[in-house]
Amino acid sequence: MSEQSRPASRNRQDAEFERVDRHDDEISLYDLWDVLVRRFPVLVSVALLVVVAGFAYAMMQPVEHRYRSGLELPRVYHPESGLQTVIPRETAIATLEDVIIPSQRERLFGDRAGGAGAQVIERGGEHGLALETTSQPANANAVAALHEAIIAALDDRLASRYERWLAVSAEPFENRIAMYDEQIDVLQVQLDTLNERVEGADGVTTLVFAQQLGDLRREMTELRRHRVDAQSTLTAIRDASHGTEQLFVANESDSPVGTGRSLIVALSVVLGGMLGLFAAFLTEFVSNARARRV
Repeated sequence: MSEQSRPASRNRQDAEFERVDRHDDEISLYDLWDVLVRRFPVLVSVALLVVVAGFAYAMMQPVEHRYRSGLELPRVYHPESGLQTVIPRETAIATLEDVIIPSQRERLFGDRAGGAGAQVIERGGEHGLALETTSQPANANAVAALHEAIIAALDDRLASRYERWLAVSAEPFENRIAMYDEQIDVLQVQLDTLNERVEGADGVTTLVFAQQLGDLRREMTELRRHRVDAQSTLTAIRDASHGTEQLFVANESDSPVGTGRSLIVALSVVLGGMLGLFAAFLTEFVSNARARRV
């Protein structure tokens, strides 16, 4: 064989060797199926182990609900500006979170582990707040007691501020009513005096007294009308104003919160299948590696 034909023959052999190597490196779906069939017991065993562990974990998780209590901050009615909150909502939230909730939780539960806490969230307008606690149904009474204690403590803390605001709003009308009462009493005395004089007066004097009586009665009627208006405004102030109000206590959510048991089981099934496949192929790889070393 000549020198020129030898390189050509060597090139053909190298090409055939490369084609064989590329064919051996390809992944066949039939081969994968054969691996799964051979290692099916490993796949099922690992998957079942993970699913059973996930199911056990899900059954051990406590069922928790969200308990929410609503409250309104104290407000005072002003005839010109309407209802005004006596404390900014941000200040009330800070007071609850930093002072009242820790102190009431300590008072009710002490250092006992698992004592319920409370989170403050905004609710409704600028005067509405809500206390929210996530706990088990067995602790519903303790949660309700904590929420009631928190609201009562907030009411005690803001009571003096509310009374001052209410006095500032109501005092002008109270003074106005007292002034009208004094003026009406004075006019009433004048009316009684004129009525006594009319009885002993002659014709001309009687006409004069009658005119004076008419003027006094009209003035008294006007004063009484103003007094009624002031009294109505004062009644509106007192009726519309209110201290810290508890709207509802520890309303339980319709469904449990957090990661549900069904979700944990579903994730366990998916994870079990993935780990089962991984275990099957890993077992096949280890088996082939050992066979090659022998």
